[in-house]
Amino acid sequence: MKFEDGTQLRLRAPEQHGPTAIGLLPGLGAHRLAVRLEAEPLSVADGVNHATIAGELRAAEGIGWIGSFLPTQVPLRTKAHTVAVDLVVPVTSAQLLALEEHRAGADLAVLLDLDGTLPQSTAHPFAHVQETRRLAASSWEQQLESVGLAASFTITVPLPMAHGPLRQAAEHLSAADRQITAGEYPDAIRETRLALGAMRSLGVWPSGRAKKRDEQGQADRYGSLLDRIAVQAEGYAEVIQAAFNQASGPQHNDGAIAGAAWTRADAVALNAMTAALLHRLASEMS
Repeated sequence: MKFEDGTQLRLRAPEQHGPTAIGLLPGLGAHRLAVRLEAEPLSVADGVNHATIAGELRAAEGIGWIGSFLPTQVPLRTKAHTVAVDLVVPVTSAQLLALEEHRAGADLAVLLDLDGTLPQSTAHPFAHVQETRRLAASSWEQQLESVGLAASFTITVPLPMAHGPLRQAAEHLSAADRQITAGEYPDAIRETRLALGAMRSLGVWPSGRAKKRDEQGQADRYGSLLDRIAVQAEGYAEVIQAAFNQASGPQHNDGAIAGAAWTRADAVALNAMTAALLHRLASEMS
């Protein structure tokens, strides 16, 4: 920030760019979203000993305004070379969930639209800067979990065989992950279906129950999955069959499933369930 009286203030991301670079503190009804900066005074005009930073936080890449920063004072005459500054925006749970819809699993990207003022300056005391800040998806998801808006876990799917259906299933799930990241959700579900088909071909969990698949809509098929999980903890074959039925949806353009919209949430749900089942299947076979 360059002011007309000669004061210059450098704002940058912390050198240790960890999860606290953008932090959430839970509250009652509203939360505290803080963006940490390091402020370094490069030159300070006579009679000036602090600046005030305010402005707006926007979601990068077009979603628009998130909230306004609370005005924050930055001391300019300190022995320390730099000063840590937390710019705070009050946000509601609804705002955070809307931001999640836009993020769609990618890294969090926000635009800092900042205004600086020098209350003690005798010259034009205003300056303006913009900066885009990014936070790794994993770090942001931990923040959301801390305020009760998300739950996350990681499954490492083993690849115990050089060839065969287990390896094929894992490769299809890896392809589905890449397509989810690319926003190709029906294609991701098709890859998940191929993974399920490879797992079923092993016959480790045989299933003899006939399914009236053509009569099931999208919601019916998710309901069937929940029923199998709730009623039969060891009924993995039926869970695989129900997941396979649902993952077959993008291949069909008739019947009750015709016209269903396949979203990122569908692709993530089916891929995560299949990864968990593959993890269990590989464990049983070993």
